[in-house]
Amino acid sequence: MISSTSPSLLDGFVDWSILADPSTIEKCRQSLKDDGVMLLPNFVTPAGITHLKEEILSCPHNESTQHYTPYQDQGDFEKYPASHPRNYKLHSSASFVGRKSLETTTKVQCISMYNDERVIDFLSKVLGHKLYRSKDENGSVYSYRITSNHNPPWHFDESHYTMILYLQSSESGGEFEYVPWCRPTRSVDGEDGHDIINKILIEKDNNDDLIQQVQPQDGMLLFFAGAHTFHRAAPIQGNTARIGLVFTFSEDKTFRNSDDVKSSNQWDPADF
Repeated sequence: MISSTSPSLLDGFVDWSILADPSTIEKCRQSLKDDGVMLLPNFVTPAGITHLKEEILSCPHNESTQHYTPYQDQGDFEKYPASHPRNYKLHSSASFVGRKSLETTTKVQCISMYNDERVIDFLSKVLGHKLYRSKDENGSVYSYRITSNHNPPWHFDESHYTMILYLQSSESGGEFEYVPWCRPTRSVDGEDGHDIINKILIEKDNNDDLIQQVQPQDGMLLFFAGAHTFHRAAPIQGNTARIGLVFTFSEDKTFRNSDDVKSSNQWDPADF
């Protein structure tokens, strides 16, 4: 297993001093509660952006094209009619590099970042309770690459919490769009989740007061409750791909993604 703290690999890649500042912890805690997201601009240094991006781009990537519900599965037609929000399906496309491929790199810098105790200790302090790294063999750590030809859809995450490190911006578009804290339960049968899918994807009217936006910046850390927040990356324009590094966390120390979610995402070419 990769060492949970590897200073020789990571020092100079991120501004660790931000995570040690008590005022930052309190500010992030309040932001997550009030706004539904926590943002740390310039967390990844220019050198870190360069090295992490180079590592990601050195790996084989998987072009994933799927058709699934916002729960990242194929729906439940036994319990709900085809017209029900639980069974609403979207087209999804993106390029992924999963954990298995990232673990084969020479310096395993992305994996080392995920395993660094300073990251999870900080996030646990922000939340006020213990957080655990996902046990998923690919969905725990992965990178996405989104071009103007891709369509990353609205969805809920299966893991409790998600952290994104933004490494390369597109020329325009690609905002992080979200409806914060809109689903109190992680159950696919929860009425709150069905209601927000209906409002955002089916009715599509008068949603300006529901949808929030963050304009990602290179080097920014974004953290949110992915299981309880409806979200997507908005379509991008131009020839430059948006590249991000994603870490997922759970309140359950044994958490792994379900087979439905794994097959819907196809995070790593090593599996296909």
